[in-house]
Amino acid sequence: MRRVLIYFGLFPLLLLTPLSLWSGEVYKWVDEKGTVHLTDDPIKIPEKHRPQTETILVPDKYAEPTQPPEKRTYPSLVEPEVPAAKEPAPRSGSVPFEEFKFIQEGMSEAEVLSRLGPPTRETADEVEVSGRRLVRRESLVKRYYYLGDPDLGERTTVIHFKNGIVQRIERIFPPTW
Repeated sequence: MRRVLIYFGLFPLLLLTPLSLWSGEVYKWVDEKGTVHLTDDPIKIPEKHRPQTETILVPDKYAEPTQPPEKRTYPSLVEPEVPAAKEPAPRSGSVPFEEFKFIQEGMSEAEVLSRLGPPTRETADEVEVSGRRLVRRESLVKRYYYLGDPDLGERTTVIHFKNGIVQRIERIFPPTW
């Protein structure tokens, strides 16, 4: 019973002990080679280095700070201005024969776009419905127009897609008056 009273009597005293007593000291010294050593036990410091030992007080991490932390200023990370790259001249839209000969029926829309780039004009998607009353089949129909300049003798290319697959390719020659 006496032990229980002693334990319960000492426990509140430990709680009331100031936290600053729990902070530690660290000892720092430099040897002949220039190596910095740190220890919290003064017995581990060699005799010849004891006169040059520096004592560093390490505050408890839970203690209230005595001074507000100093404000740090960081250098600004402003990136230097890069001159704008010149935009290439817009393509007329004409598809050269060297590229046209690789476009085939059955290709996907993505393949055409990767080979020829975006079209000059694109028609709105349409829905083509076929079948009987009970069975309706809907398919997306799309047309890409690569318009050539008739003054330069360039051809216009029209590519028809159905559900994203090339169905027909037209090559329209400029009129010769």
